[in-house]
Formats: sequence, C-alpha cells, structure tokens
Amino acid sequence: MRNRFAGGCSSCSVWVSAGSGYLGRGFQGGWEVRCPTCRHVDELAEADDFDPETIKLPATPSSGSASTVTLRVLALARSCWSCGKDTTCLIGLYPQRPARGYVGLFTTDNPATMALVQRLLQRHGCGDLAATIKTRYSRTMRERQLANSCLHCDALQGNFPVHEEADRHVASRGVDGLDTLLVADCPALEWQAIVHENSGGVIAL
Repeated sequence: MRNRFAGGCSSCSVWVSAGSGYLGRGFQGGWEVRCPTCRHVDELAEADDFDPETIKLPATPSSGSASTVTLRVLALARSCWSCGKDTTCLIGLYPQRPARGYVGLFTTDNPATMALVQRLLQRHGCGDLAATIKTRYSRTMRERQLANSCLHCDALQGNFPVHEEADRHVASRGVDGLDTLLVADCPALEWQAIVHENSGGVIAL
C-alpha cells in the first residue's frame, strides 16, 4: 500500500517523505513505513528463487527518501588482555532515531559493518580510533579478520571475547549499555547495504 505519511523506514530507519514509500503490516501489528529500497528487497524475498547473497541495491537514493541517515557509532571500554590498560573497542551501528518497527543493532563482528564504522570515524575526524581497526590474524578463529586493536599496545582485541562482553551489556541495558562515540550522518545507500548484507552480525532488540 502506498504511504501517505512521513516517517522512518522500519527496515533501515531512513526518513521517507509523505507520499513516498509504502505501508506494510509490522510483526507486532499495525502499519509501518517501508522506503522504496527496502520494499524492493521485500519483494525480491517473496520470489521462489530469492538468493540473499545476490541482492543488488539501487545506485542512487530512492526518490522521496533521505539521502543520509544519522547513526550512533557504539563502543565498549574494556581492559586490554595484553597491557591491562583501558582501551576502546568499536561494537556497532544503530540509528540515532530508530523508526517504528526497527530492531537491528549491526555489530562489527561483521567485516562490512566494521569497514563502515572505520569510514565514518575517518570522515568525522576520529582518525586515531579508525587506525585501531586493522586486519589481523586471529589464532582463536584461525583466520584473518578486521578487528579492534589496543590503543596503547596494538594487541588484537579478539572479536569473540569483545562481542561476548558487549552482548552482556546489550542484554541488560539495550544499546544504552554501550558508549556512543560518535553521532554521524551516513549515506543512506552505504547503511542500507549493511542492513541487507545477510552475513550475520546483527542483534535484534
């Protein structure tokens, strides 16, 4: 159903102007707004031959949708296992103004999310923190991964222990259990690529 109201998309929280986008039934009942991009993905998902690995999003923002979305870059302060000093670990992304029906905290144990966090930090004058994100070999996971490093001694802060600790904070206090390092405008298409990336690294709130 065509949308007659302005509001945030329930899938990505990108703002949709009145007369644009669509209305759909939410999981909790009631009507929720879908932007044209997320509605397109919904329609693809209804096909019998749907392949979530091959979703192609538009190359330009959809008409009637905002070109940017404001995101919170979330982090966790914890002691480095190597030097014992407090360091900052980057945990994920969450909309500053989540739309009705929106549920996803996208975490940095997904490489695509970590890469977007790094770009946002670089664009908004936080190069020192962006530099702590490095591709390192994890002996625990037996693979190279984009991960947090200690601000002081450069030791790898493994994704598994970092996110296990972050999960406990989120379970007890939601996203406010984490620190907001930065509130940043992000191109809508870059954010929607994360939302529809389908490689894990998301906590439903």
